[in-house]
Amino acid sequence: MKKAGKKLPPLPVRAARVLAQLKRVRGLDDAEKSVHALGLAATPQERWDMFENSIRSSGYWKASKPNKSATS
Repeated sequence: MKKAGKKLPPLPVRAARVLAQLKRVRGLDDAEKSVHALGLAATPQERWDMFENSIRSSGYWKASKPNKSATS
């Protein structure tokens, strides 16, 4: 359910803001920080969409085959 009101900035803008905060974190390289920033900045729906896209691009999530009924 969406709330009427404040509109979020685009995901890249939000991720850049979070990445700026993560720059002070020790123990992660820049690539890991950018991945974490993207995940932290995304809404649940955006995280789900990113997950689906990565699984589909890897070939693990395909359209299901239609069931063959016994009567036809």
